[in-house]
Amino acid sequence: MKLFLALILIYTGIVPVLEAKDIVKGQILKISLQKRIPSDSVKGATVIVNEIQEWNPQETAIIICDMWNQHWCKGATERVSEMAPFMNNVLTIARNKGLLIVHAPSDCIKYYKDHPARKTTQKFRSNKAEKIVCEEKLPSEKDAVWPIDQTNGGCDCFPACKEGGPWTHEIDALKILDTDAISDSGVEIAGLFDQKKIKNVILMGVHTNMCVIGRSFGLRNMVRLGKNVVLMRDLTDTMYDSKQWPKVSHFTGNSLIDEYIEKYVCPTMVSTDFTGEKQFRFKGDTRPVIAFVTAENEYHTNQRFPEFAHELLLSKNLNCEFAIGKPVSEGPAVHNIENLQILKDADLVITCIRRRALEPEKMKIIKDYMSSGKPLLGIRTTSHAFDAKGNVSRSGGGVVSSNVPVSDQLAQWPEFDKEVLGGNYQGHYGHLKKGTDVSIVSGMENHPVLKGVNSEGFVSPGWLYINRPLSSPNLQVLLTGSIPGQPVQPVLWINNRKQGKVIYTSLGHWDDWQIESFRNIMMNSIDYLLHPVKD
Repeated sequence: MKLFLALILIYTGIVPVLEAKDIVKGQILKISLQKRIPSDSVKGATVIVNEIQEWNPQETAIIICDMWNQHWCKGATERVSEMAPFMNNVLTIARNKGLLIVHAPSDCIKYYKDHPARKTTQKFRSNKAEKIVCEEKLPSEKDAVWPIDQTNGGCDCFPACKEGGPWTHEIDALKILDTDAISDSGVEIAGLFDQKKIKNVILMGVHTNMCVIGRSFGLRNMVRLGKNVVLMRDLTDTMYDSKQWPKVSHFTGNSLIDEYIEKYVCPTMVSTDFTGEKQFRFKGDTRPVIAFVTAENEYHTNQRFPEFAHELLLSKNLNCEFAIGKPVSEGPAVHNIENLQILKDADLVITCIRRRALEPEKMKIIKDYMSSGKPLLGIRTTSHAFDAKGNVSRSGGGVVSSNVPVSDQLAQWPEFDKEVLGGNYQGHYGHLKKGTDVSIVSGMENHPVLKGVNSEGFVSPGWLYINRPLSSPNLQVLLTGSIPGQPVQPVLWINNRKQGKVIYTSLGHWDDWQIESFRNIMMNSIDYLLHPVKD
């Protein structure tokens, strides 16, 4: 109860110091890692994936990079000050779980010369680190394009601040205990990690595109040292001037650097794995939050959603977050979607989910969002998102007998299609080489969702879903699909729910994303749902 109350206080601006007795020390950590890897099915493509790892806290450390008391950039100083109380609470929770905390305020080590945490650390050195630690990029970054221009120093203030070195120590809001470590040397820290048998390393602090990635103790060098390293992406910041290329907001610059790190350097995580609450967000980050939820194995949405999200970052200044399930139809952990807490502050949810059962607490997050009055964009298999075709055991196995007690089952929502989408999914017709002819419903040609759609329609390579008759009286059908010898079917409609507007399309084949009309529909749907207009 004390821990619960303490976490609530964080969001009211009161950040308590948790006592060790409030945390169970030594429990295995369940860490949810997000990364971008080469696609197995599409050459040259990248997919976003989630991996759950279990870590021994005694083999895990957190390094806090350059959270100085003052930066030469006023904006950077303000963001560090804003982030520090939340970070300190995460560190307290982590410390009480048994993790080693390493404070690394570069250029300030003399300030701590008499601190017990400094005296302990300076005894260690790593011969291996002395040979391999460097400032070079990793081989995995050989052909990578750096996503932002930081050549002017990255100050986003006006007028620009004068560069210098005003820092003297780590910001006071971060508590340093005698049992912690203090060092800005990768060689020392590596030696300490060898002594304590540290395998897993979490980096947080500033700035991701400079010190966090490049210091001797930074992400690249932890990779070189063979550590299982991860960036806590919500407790970091970039030095990026929004007037520089690609001329996006400062916070979108953060997101672009996170993308780069996940693709070329190491996975990322969020503080939720420690706090159990929403991740940290800067108060100045007012971008609408788009929550992409993907959990299906047919339509490559773990590739198409991140590609689409990247366009939204650059063109619409949206904050795109991901909740990810395994792209499989059976096997271990198929009935799991990680990072669903992003729905709690999402402004729009975009889904492509197929036949998943979830823990009741996760299903509650989804149901709460669907009752919140906020919008949904549902794609393709979302019509049968939470109907697993039978009871599913909490153990994560396959379908079980109907007499299994409810308490032993994962939660489902087979009525989601009718109750939320207004649909009536009954399967689909066979796969045709010709595809599906998609047409605009008469009178809907000027609807804002269809702006830029070919007036003569287009051909989708996907097979046609059967949805007639639709189940809601509040529907507005915009597109229909047809194949030879079968009734015309609705393929795109708006459900004007009291609990939040919904756009659903049974389109969403992986090659639909190559069709200009479909891409325009997706972009238009974002605008329509975030900024409702009278039809």
